[in-house]
Amino acid sequence: MVYPNKGNNILELFFNEPTKHWHFKEIVKKAKISEERANHWLKKFIKERIVKHIKPNGKMPYFISLYNHPNYRNKKKLYALNQMYETGLLNKLQSLKNAKAVVLFGSFARSDWNTKSDVDVFIYGDPEDLRFGTIWLGRELQVHTFKTKKEIKNVRSGLINNVVKGYFVKGNIHDLVEVST
Repeated sequence: MVYPNKGNNILELFFNEPTKHWHFKEIVKKAKISEERANHWLKKFIKERIVKHIKPNGKMPYFISLYNHPNYRNKKKLYALNQMYETGLLNKLQSLKNAKAVVLFGSFARSDWNTKSDVDVFIYGDPEDLRFGTIWLGRELQVHTFKTKKEIKNVRSGLINNVVKGYFVKGNIHDLVEVST
């Protein structure tokens, strides 16, 4: 992991609710961390351009994620992939024997997921016991399964565009579509 657990506790708050105005005391309480450690991590995340400290006139200061900044988006993507690795989801997806391609797409691939986001998984082949509605860390897996290239060709282009922009856990784009050069 990039950060020890307590830093991850703070990051998770900003990743799950990127537009929320977080007050210091609320961060301390939700992250279950001392004020001193929270201050340390927040300074570090401000320096890394992941979080911003805002002090409005006459109002309580707050922290908010810099959700449009590349540092934030990259850190969030790595955090999600690490969570998937640590919980065994990535290994499970890679070990699907009769799946030619497995792709994470949607909000997790774009790094714009939040508390209510599901996890979109595209499988070309046999998903085995992985099914639509499976729960991973409190999030629903939306499993889109296609057994043949003919089925993939009949999928609406918007879905395929999202899939090819996703993270290929197994296989590559050539397994899904014809790529002209």
